[in-house]
Amino acid sequence: MSPPYSPCSPPQSPDSDDTDLAETPTSILSGDGSSLLDDAEEVPVITGATQKKKKKKKAKKSGKNKADSASANTADSAGNDGQHPVLRISRNKHWRYISSYHGPWLQLPIELLDSLLVLNLDPATFASESRMPSVTASPTSPAPNRIQDRVFNDDSPRSSSAFAQLPMPAPIPPPKPGKATPPPIDPGVFRNVTSIRRLIDEAAELSVRATSGLSAAELRGGGGGGGINGSPWAAAQTLGINPMGNIGGNGRNVAMSAMRIHRLRALAVQKLAEAYKADEIASSVMVMQGGSVFDDVAERVLKVDPNDIDAKYVHFFHEKIPSRQLAESTTTQVLDDLIRAQPQRLEFYRTRGIVHCFRDEYQQATRDFTFALKESRAQRKARMSHNDRAAASSESRTNRGRKKKKGNGGGRSNGQAPPNGTSVPDTPDVLDGEPLLIHPSVLPDAPDPIEPQLLFLRGSAYLQHAVFLIETAVLKLEGIRKGPSIDGAELRLCYIEDGKYGGVEIGHPDGPLGKSGGPKVTAYRQVLSEPSFKDIIMSLLKKSIRDHEKFISHFDTLETSDVFFDPDRDIAQRVEYAFLLSEAIRPGNHQNPAPPPLTDTPPMFTTYHPLLVESHFSILICQLMLADFVGVLPTFIHTAALVDGLEGYPVFLPPRSMAQAEFIEVLERLAGGWKNGIQPHSLTKGRSKGRLTIEPATPIFSDGAGSSSSSSSSPPPSPSQDMEEVLDSARILLAPVAKRQKDRAETAAAEKSAGTKKKPAPINIPLHGPRVEVILAWLGAVHLPELE
Repeated sequence: MSPPYSPCSPPQSPDSDDTDLAETPTSILSGDGSSLLDDAEEVPVITGATQKKKKKKKAKKSGKNKADSASANTADSAGNDGQHPVLRISRNKHWRYISSYHGPWLQLPIELLDSLLVLNLDPATFASESRMPSVTASPTSPAPNRIQDRVFNDDSPRSSSAFAQLPMPAPIPPPKPGKATPPPIDPGVFRNVTSIRRLIDEAAELSVRATSGLSAAELRGGGGGGGINGSPWAAAQTLGINPMGNIGGNGRNVAMSAMRIHRLRALAVQKLAEAYKADEIASSVMVMQGGSVFDDVAERVLKVDPNDIDAKYVHFFHEKIPSRQLAESTTTQVLDDLIRAQPQRLEFYRTRGIVHCFRDEYQQATRDFTFALKESRAQRKARMSHNDRAAASSESRTNRGRKKKKGNGGGRSNGQAPPNGTSVPDTPDVLDGEPLLIHPSVLPDAPDPIEPQLLFLRGSAYLQHAVFLIETAVLKLEGIRKGPSIDGAELRLCYIEDGKYGGVEIGHPDGPLGKSGGPKVTAYRQVLSEPSFKDIIMSLLKKSIRDHEKFISHFDTLETSDVFFDPDRDIAQRVEYAFLLSEAIRPGNHQNPAPPPLTDTPPMFTTYHPLLVESHFSILICQLMLADFVGVLPTFIHTAALVDGLEGYPVFLPPRSMAQAEFIEVLERLAGGWKNGIQPHSLTKGRSKGRLTIEPATPIFSDGAGSSSSSSSSPPPSPSQDMEEVLDSARILLAPVAKRQKDRAETAAAEKSAGTKKKPAPINIPLHGPRVEVILAWLGAVHLPELE
């Protein structure tokens, strides 16, 4: 018997990227263990009358008088303007993907971070490791659990005692002959976070000096130093200056001229602007670790110099706005002025495009991203051409000099150094008798970090644009007007109370929109399946896949010969293992155990980027919305294997991917509310087969993610065969999800019948957003009826 369904059920959690802001971990900024809370300065803004009443000393009252006074104060604070108190936080805390950039790089000493960067760029660091044979574990030692190591603790740093218990990292698979070993972490991102750490640490010191009136030597001598372990914020605490906003105490108050203070703040703002231009997401994460150190530094500079471009850019990120109301509280006027003043700064176009996305102005956003991307590529090509000409000119001058020396004395220099410096042997780096190959991402002509950033942002904008168009059409059909809410919660299509058709249903056995052929499915299908509208959505989804694949192509991958990719292995078993693996490594997982590893080494090794997981699962969401279930299977297997071997430690922690949570949630909803999708598939009784019964004999997995498994030489299948293959692939995809749900239901029933007291599970706030219901509405109206 299927579980009862209802068109509306209580919401589980807020699920915009603002949940990441609430989950931002507290960073320990000083060596003595003092910590600064990210949101300590974020207090509700209350009217002036209320503040005056709070400052007055009142005599003690009886219980009745206290109650009357409290009710009067509440009415006064909330009723003067007819509005509730508003929580105001800085604009940069609303930025998406902030939770993907957390990690030890925020606390590591800058010298150690520099050393790790050098090791990451050195090809000899991991080339020798890839040549070493794998060490066989002793039979008495426990097998390492890579899943447990990767998801060690998303929210807390690893302790020193835990480090001793961690196993050695898995060896890197050897590259193909003639190929270089890729760096573990993307060099562009690593350089960015290192420079951002240095710039923001220096800006913090300058800001504290401007507030305290101390010189740099006095500031460092007062208990603080450069870097995180001796941070300027800790120094400010010891000097009696509270970085949380209160100035006072027993610190020294050395007089400093107003112009000197302004210059210090202007220099701090200049460094902050340079950090935001490098990577505004990473810079926002780093700035949040400093409490209120930077709250008004840009605003103070603008009071003296209103035309300071760097101060305008920094103040745009630090300006306080109502929480969860970025679109309503932000315009592009400031960024328009900055672009008019410095049109060559591509970072301003990137930031303006992000603001357009928040405001649901996706065409303007993609226009900004496309322009900046074209200019970045043109600059890179011009730089490469210039370097090639310079290298050719230098080589020709060197050859002429050698010929001249050869004619004038056989090339003897009589102890003198050559004109270009100390002479060195012109031999390449050699390791074990073989030349060291340098990966292209380390070379000077590698793309700038802004290029993959723009590709990712444009791909995300295309996907979000498609979701926005679908949601707008559904709300218009339901007769609902989307408006801002008091608490900033987003509207979900499954919680429509006054809609004409009731929105998306949860748990209905016939699908997200109810019974096929019913009035709701008919109305939704008439609107969403309209040919021109459907073509627009399909085009946006394909463009999103294209940009995400180009973004992923910037990061090299090494694959091992593993049973994970064996084309003769049952694809249903591989999909089941991929689902269990994805479920285990999903952030916030506390109850789903990891499946036993197939091998001691991960099947894939990929250069780490904080947005890589988000990009891979965005491709899967696009393929779901395209109903390309045949392509979803190999892409899902590939993505699970890649995420299993992805490791950004000791620089980054595992990212919290919104797309990953949404993709798994869509599968959970389909498995629990689409009975046709959980019927037995073609491999249920024939698991010895390695492919679908209607699938041609070609490898299931190929290098191109999402590529179809049909052969180009075989005749095109008939429409009925094509729909059968799509439905069978969908059933293979949902089979492990339905099995997991059945196991959970049986376990819960057994515990209830036994009367055992269930241990309370830890708080698990899901990350999926309102896109889940939009995707289900699209599938239920456009694709699922075709598979009936």
